[in-house]
Amino acid sequence: MNPPLPWPVLVPLLTLVVAAVAWLSWRGSASLRGSLRGLLTGLRTTAALGVSLLLLNPGEWVRPKSSQESPWLVMLDRSASMAQPLGSATRRDSAVEIAGAIAESLPDGTPVRYVGFDSAPGEPLDSPADLPPADGQGSDLIGSLERLTSEAAAGGIRHAGVIVLSDGRQTAEVRDSALEALSLRLRSRATPLFAVAVGAGDTLRDLVLRAPRPTITVFTGQTVKIPFELELSGLEPRRATVVLADEQGNELAQTAIDLTAGEPVFGHFEVAAPEAGARWSLRTEVMPGEVRHGNNRAAVNIRLLHSRTRVFLAEGAPYWDSKFLAQLLRQQSHMEVHSVHRLSENRYFRIDSGENDAAETDTAIFPDTLDELSAYDLVIFGKNVDAFLTPTRLDALRAYVRDRGGAVLFARGKPTTSAMPVLEALEPVTWAAGSIDEFHFHPSEDGRASGLFGEVLPPPEASVWSQLPPLKDARTVSFVKPFTRILAEGAEGAAFSGKTPALLVRRYGQGVCGLVNGDGLWKWDFYPEARELGNMYEDFWTQLIQWMASYSEFLPGQDFSLRLPASAGAIDQPVTATLSYRGGGTPPPPGVTITAPDGRTRRLQPGAVPDPGGHPTWRASFTPDAPGAWNLRVEDSREDAPPTPELTFRVPSPREENDDLSPDPAFLGRLADGTGGRLLEAGQVAGFLDDFLKPTPPTSRSQGAVWESSWAAWPVALLLALLLAAEWYLRRRQGLA
Repeated sequence: MNPPLPWPVLVPLLTLVVAAVAWLSWRGSASLRGSLRGLLTGLRTTAALGVSLLLLNPGEWVRPKSSQESPWLVMLDRSASMAQPLGSATRRDSAVEIAGAIAESLPDGTPVRYVGFDSAPGEPLDSPADLPPADGQGSDLIGSLERLTSEAAAGGIRHAGVIVLSDGRQTAEVRDSALEALSLRLRSRATPLFAVAVGAGDTLRDLVLRAPRPTITVFTGQTVKIPFELELSGLEPRRATVVLADEQGNELAQTAIDLTAGEPVFGHFEVAAPEAGARWSLRTEVMPGEVRHGNNRAAVNIRLLHSRTRVFLAEGAPYWDSKFLAQLLRQQSHMEVHSVHRLSENRYFRIDSGENDAAETDTAIFPDTLDELSAYDLVIFGKNVDAFLTPTRLDALRAYVRDRGGAVLFARGKPTTSAMPVLEALEPVTWAAGSIDEFHFHPSEDGRASGLFGEVLPPPEASVWSQLPPLKDARTVSFVKPFTRILAEGAEGAAFSGKTPALLVRRYGQGVCGLVNGDGLWKWDFYPEARELGNMYEDFWTQLIQWMASYSEFLPGQDFSLRLPASAGAIDQPVTATLSYRGGGTPPPPGVTITAPDGRTRRLQPGAVPDPGGHPTWRASFTPDAPGAWNLRVEDSREDAPPTPELTFRVPSPREENDDLSPDPAFLGRLADGTGGRLLEAGQVAGFLDDFLKPTPPTSRSQGAVWESSWAAWPVALLLALLLAAEWYLRRRQGLA
């Protein structure tokens, strides 16, 4: 029952109505004899009871079901990358051919919909042969698939499966979360995705230009050496011209290189350093038939330092490593080095930059006060330096790192033989008792993320690391302290397994402490093959020292530091710059000048923020609105102020279709695996059709529940009509109104 009125109201009302009908019928037939009078009253009362039952609305709730077909969706890529040659035709032609084979092999009753796509899905196709030319200027498989599946779901359609015929290029930005959400949605709807990576087996035709050292630190007046690497694949031997250009595109130098497929070739430019920090570019022409155009360009950051780096080196057990290192640093025109070596209990040698002869003394020379230490940008410790350190000097050393942004480098592992808690607090690790006799040095992924390897030194995957002579005497570590980054690791034998930390760095207050765990780096100075990328021994130490100086917030000779959360970002994403101060006295609030890629400038006034260490700190933010290199420079209003830091924040341009025309089967395979499907090779399509492409029975779909009344039928209406008609006929026969 589903009455129109509540039961407490409807039942009394219907009872009253039926009683009134019966009373009026009885009264209206008072002139008739008893049996006939009762018949007329009974007929009218029965009809009234029937109408009352109709108002009670007897019936039941039911859920109507509708039947809907489940078609297969075939998506054909028509972006510009599909116009690349494949055999005697193109990738687009191959995709159309595969889709045509699907159309011809369809079992009877299998519905299929064909749709082309580039940066968005096109109109449905009557047949694969109707696919437009491959000239779309973007590829967005994820966005197109999301739109098509959403439209189908809105129409109550569930695809039985999706077949993607594409080379896998995805120029539109896609987050991992969006890819996972789409895969989950298709999997929840039992819609597997199968993909064919068209052109995946074709020979890669490409010329790659790489910059092994994307960031190069140089001092004013120096000559900067910019190495590069060229690698040809899938093309005939040819000569390529490499051009070095400044930020305005003006040519600085060029050179011609002969190339053979499969044989990397190294080269370099030697030019005068710029007058200010710059971002120079390397480029080479695009060869006919190349599938990647974006990797014919590379960029090099030129970081210019104006002040010489002042280094103090203390060595208690001279060996080849310390001798080579001290000699190397003294030869650097941008470094001022004071080195002291302990030869015996009362015999020390001191030799400084610019001097050829060592001065012998019986005193362990070492800065005694914080101010004396602050005159140096870096303090380097060798082995057995116990004699150099007193409690007063140790306290000054800790304050030098923590409060003045100083840098300490333990260049040969554990620096002391006795227990010195203050110095041990600066070490990035807690030492164990064992050691490794010989090991191979290999940068870690954290070393790449830090900007040391892959920016100023070759990246972890560079072949040079596996070919360098092994190191020795690495001491085992029992505990790596918090906030320590392992930049390189080492392992015994030729097979790298990353068991022992070989290079570590740890922030301590405003400063930084580094550790090289091992000896034998001097052998790298005799490794001729590595000189194609520069002298690896010289580059390792000089770049590590300069990197550490910047990692400790403050560049040599500067009172202000400038930090960004990353070196690159995206358009319309806010960026926060943090400034700190390490000089004496109370500094005036600094400013930050931002120069946009098109030359526009604006000045920010950072706001003071609290700092846990009590150091003066400010923050400011800006939002880049265009791609390119954004330059940030700190402004110091004091008279005779020292140099201030500059940083470059890069905003890459959106990816374009022609930047990379090579197939990307890995992307298609990841998407297919997430939906319960798989990546197919062109030769597997026939077997796929036999196994999967079969008629799918229409799906039944329940709609919202509705009330079906049981009285809404013609017999009920006929019965009521007969009762009323019989009562009316008998009354007329008896002469009643």
